[in-house]
Amino acid sequence: MEHRLAVLLVIGTRELDEARCVDHAALQEAPPVPGRPVDETAAGMAALLAEVGPFVSRDAAAAIRREVPAYASPRFADGLELAIGIGIGHFIDSVARPGLDDSALLAFFTRLGADETRAGRSLLALQNAVNIAARVLVRHLTRVLAPWDLVSTASYGRVIEEVFPFVNRIVLAAANGRAEVRGDETDDADRARRTLVGVLLGDAEADEADLARLARVARWPLPRTVAVAVLGDADEDEPRPWGLAPDVLDARYLSEPCLIIPDPDGPGRAERLRTALRGRAAALGPTVPVARAARSLAWARRTLSLAGEGRLPADGLVRATDHMPALVILQDPELVTYIAARRLAPLLELRPGKRHAYAATLQAVMEHSFNAQAAAEKLHVHPQTIRTRLRRLDDLFQGSFQDPDLHLEFLMVLRAWLDAATPETDPDWFTPTPTRRPR
Repeated sequence: MEHRLAVLLVIGTRELDEARCVDHAALQEAPPVPGRPVDETAAGMAALLAEVGPFVSRDAAAAIRREVPAYASPRFADGLELAIGIGIGHFIDSVARPGLDDSALLAFFTRLGADETRAGRSLLALQNAVNIAARVLVRHLTRVLAPWDLVSTASYGRVIEEVFPFVNRIVLAAANGRAEVRGDETDDADRARRTLVGVLLGDAEADEADLARLARVARWPLPRTVAVAVLGDADEDEPRPWGLAPDVLDARYLSEPCLIIPDPDGPGRAERLRTALRGRAAALGPTVPVARAARSLAWARRTLSLAGEGRLPADGLVRATDHMPALVILQDPELVTYIAARRLAPLLELRPGKRHAYAATLQAVMEHSFNAQAAAEKLHVHPQTIRTRLRRLDDLFQGSFQDPDLHLEFLMVLRAWLDAATPETDPDWFTPTPTRRPR
């Protein structure tokens, strides 16, 4: 049917009597979920967000039609806006009432995933649409909540952190609907693996007994440790990456496509994964106990985001553990830019082709207690080269890097600077004003 999506969305709302937006003007008086008190701050945030809900829906629907060709036709406009409104309305309700039952909402998106499959549209198109809606939602959340003086940083952070797990549940529901339609291609073990992925990457740390039970049903040998690799782009309909170990859980159907790698530090595992993902934008989170897979996902997500912004090297698979100092300091990019401008501005007095070598030299000597021999071995240059550069650096920086109180600050910002620079170019965000002519 030409208006299949819009018709489905209208029909589908019958399932959402319990998941549609409540009267947000009266949220302060809304009854809590049994056993859980309403947080007045959360309820206040939800009431504020409810006022911009319709604008978010329209903005997101317009962005989806611009960016996802499968939904570009005007006939999808109303249906998209309605579906987004249903999702955002439930999210706002859940802000005010943590633990709100989302079974009706997920049933709706399961039907939507099934209908989209019957219509011949890929899960990737729907997944991209959900990701765009999430991006627009986060932008509006930031605009509305950040300046609100009644919202603490912690409360604001909790709301933002809830967006991606919520989006993942929606995409997983759509994937289950797709699996139901393709029942002849997706057996019980596949469905069990999807359930297992949802538990592993969920908000709460998974119960070991539940994990063991789900792993048996999914025919997945339960490992002691895992790491999560987030992929920059992926399509569930594409073949599984060649060379990927058979015990890797494939979650490319999620809003943030990812892989769950068992025993990632085992012999040959890292190289096998790197080979399988060659040519793809991807980031690997740290190794964690299997029940804490969601933490590995969070670090992998952060790593891939920073690599996409040019703040970390983006050559193939990026390992979070290789960039932990930069990941810590880049939690606040504005602070990094400020510190770099303040501490590393003297580098601009060197010509662009020299800055990287001198920054690497400064990092090496500071890491090795100003031992020229040890720094030379790290950089594979002659010790006299280190001494010559160090004299030049001492002249440029007026000895500031030898101040013990600034040692950690220099090392952290140097790591971030070198991760984002190339031998010939500075990081895009490094724009202090030089005090002298480059030499």
